[in-house]
Amino acid sequence: MTKYEKNGPVRLARRDVLMRGGAGVLGTMIAASTVNMAGAQTPSADKVMANLKSLNMGDFNPNYANQWPFRLAQSLGFLEDGGIENLEITLTDEYVPGLVGGSLDMAHGDTSEFLAAGHASGLPITIISMHRDKEWWIMGVGEGIETPEDLKGSTITGGSLAGRNTWIMRQVLTKMGLDPNSDVSFVPSSGGSDSRLGAVINGSVDGASLFPRHRAPLEESGGKFIFEELVDAPQEGFAVMGDWLEQNADTAQAWLVADLKARQWLMNPENKERAYQIMIDLGYEIPDSFRALYDVELAQLSRDGGFEDAAAMQEFVEALAITGSLPEGLDWKPYFDFTYLWAAQEAVGMPKRPAAL
Repeated sequence: MTKYEKNGPVRLARRDVLMRGGAGVLGTMIAASTVNMAGAQTPSADKVMANLKSLNMGDFNPNYANQWPFRLAQSLGFLEDGGIENLEITLTDEYVPGLVGGSLDMAHGDTSEFLAAGHASGLPITIISMHRDKEWWIMGVGEGIETPEDLKGSTITGGSLAGRNTWIMRQVLTKMGLDPNSDVSFVPSSGGSDSRLGAVINGSVDGASLFPRHRAPLEESGGKFIFEELVDAPQEGFAVMGDWLEQNADTAQAWLVADLKARQWLMNPENKERAYQIMIDLGYEIPDSFRALYDVELAQLSRDGGFEDAAAMQEFVEALAITGSLPEGLDWKPYFDFTYLWAAQEAVGMPKRPAAL
């Protein structure tokens, strides 16, 4: 596991992630205020200063696009403007235990992981904003397959047969007018999406669940994306523990305002080249072929930290229940608190989204 501080990465042992106590340093509350009708002092969201000067963020994916907004918030000074002077990023698959154990203040991870852990443990794991609220449904196919009809009798993989990517491939086949139960055969595969790409290129399978970055190597081998569609899928979010949120509401507020300012900046095409260069300077590897995916990557990123509406989340949760990732009938709403996100959206001039949970 790796911890990124302002001056570079530091290796952490697994035990440190699970057992190390929260290391936030209490700062001085210097929030500017406005006066409400009753005369009470009510801090304006864009003026709130964090009560913690250091924030330890857990993240499961080292990919630049996974960390783009909050690393920009750090590099462009938006976090420091809100009183967060140091952002530590700990790369670990154990982000939920780290959150529960107190070694992490906040974690970026899969919505399904936060909901499943909250349901199983009964602990107040609380999602305060989204990272991605959409996803690409893409089926890549090998050379010689030109139409959906050509897929009849073929082999398809989405990884685990019980996993979400296989479920997505079944939906894709249905959208293309094929019967996923009789027109194709599903085969399991291991090793992630890059391995699935290799299986298509070497002819081990005819089609697979792929991602936008796979287009160039697939087309170079004679294959293509036979289906691609952007769909609502609030798949990744940022979570904290409920008691942490109560004690550090101003830090959560300051972080969300900074994060949204960074998203606004990132989504301005005029900032594209600088956005990539900042990440490269921070040590992220971004091949030229990935730089061509600017619009494609941003299409998946929640523009405002929210998602479309409650119906979209409900549909997403129900789909996860089909694959066994979540229990059937799970009520997701108790695991969300968008109070501070909505205040941040208002502060930076964004409409409230979703309008309600």
